[in-house]
Amino acid sequence: MLWPLCALIAPWLLHASAFRVQRLENAETCRKSFMHFKSYYIQSGEPAVLKCPPLQYLHLDYAKASRLAFNLTWYKNESRKLLPEDDLRIQVQEGALWFFPTSTEDTGHYHCILRNSSYCLEVIISFSVVRRQDVSLPDISYQQHVFTLASEQIYCPDLSDFTTRYTDWKLKWYKNNIILPNRNTKFKYLEDTTFLQIEDVTEEDEGYFTCEMTFTHTGTQYAITRIIQLQTVEQEKRNRPIIVYPNRKTIAAALGSRLIIPCKVFTGYGRNSMTVVWWLANDSYIDEVFQDGRVKEGQFETTIENDANYVEVQLVFDEVREEDFITDFKCYATNDYGSHVFPTQLRPAESSISWYVAAVPVAAVFLIVSAIAIYRCGRARSQKGYALPSSLMANSISL
Repeated sequence: MLWPLCALIAPWLLHASAFRVQRLENAETCRKSFMHFKSYYIQSGEPAVLKCPPLQYLHLDYAKASRLAFNLTWYKNESRKLLPEDDLRIQVQEGALWFFPTSTEDTGHYHCILRNSSYCLEVIISFSVVRRQDVSLPDISYQQHVFTLASEQIYCPDLSDFTTRYTDWKLKWYKNNIILPNRNTKFKYLEDTTFLQIEDVTEEDEGYFTCEMTFTHTGTQYAITRIIQLQTVEQEKRNRPIIVYPNRKTIAAALGSRLIIPCKVFTGYGRNSMTVVWWLANDSYIDEVFQDGRVKEGQFETTIENDANYVEVQLVFDEVREEDFITDFKCYATNDYGSHVFPTQLRPAESSISWYVAAVPVAAVFLIVSAIAIYRCGRARSQKGYALPSSLMANSISL
């Protein structure tokens, strides 16, 4: 009864042994590891660009190191195999990963490693390639806000890498899957830009807009779509703060890694209002909950993007721990005109490392039982005039 099991297990044992050795030999680790706060959702079949977050955004204390020459490498999940491999769809250009086009098999965690002779930094980025029919619109859409009773603009986001590289690109706009005509009384494409102007904004303009960019790459035409969830704000609330990130109830975090979450607040156009932003943990101030300083707030910063004003305060985790997954975090923004609060929680990032570590005890038991089974098979067969090859037996017992 044991021999069919032996015949099935033995080849697998030899393969598993070679695989584990290969992983250990190729393993490279950095002392500093970050989980990037932003998760990317790309529609399958479309081109995409994945960049390593800039050092200055991480607000690390190595200004001198940032001026030194770094070698940047990419790998997917925890395979430690450098990208690109044999897949011609994936290219590395100027330190960024370009996909022509993406496939659902590209989904995973991508690690970019910045390394020189004295420093090493690893950033983990969650990258999901999805089929349109498999996800809900809120999961893959960008939130934008416009004010009623005014002429406002919305833009097609995350296209600068393509618009600067290709000159033949064209852009179309849709609402509810119906193409919007250019230069009518309501909508107007702004030539040679990624903006759409909306005249006399009303609440009826809320909904999902789709912008589609087409261009030609090496003789093949590609299309990139972005879905925008447009929300209108009443004119009398024009100066109230609006939290644009976090925009999801949960944020992926890798246990043991460093994590930075920005609370990014839209404060309108024109002159910036006196908006105050802070973080809470279980409805208490961060420095009260984390008195050891493991989790703290970053500096208050102001930025301007597409003529819109934003303020930002980061929540910095020096090390993500188990208790952080059961802590309620809130971003809170307020000024003289109103307030906005957004709650969020950390969730464990799906990681092949976590699976690998969890599987080791089970695999060890399985290998021991398998080795005993093969040993017994050998004894049973030797009694009948058969014998397992000595090389197979040696490999099995050594595991």
